[in-house]
Amino acid sequence: MNTKCKNHCIECTVVSCANHSQTENYCALDKINIGTQESHPTDVRCTNCNSFVPKSEG
Repeated sequence: MNTKCKNHCIECTVVSCANHSQTENYCALDKINIGTQESHPTDVRCTNCNSFVPKSEG
């Protein structure tokens, strides 16, 4: 099993992301980029993790 080091500063529950640590609910990246498609976001649903990479199957 290929496991990635976890970054204790970035909690993440998106297991379908290739950057997920795979062993615990943390991101394995050193830093992430958060963005939005809204001019003035007012809700958490208006923000996105731009560092998301879909996990490849296989």
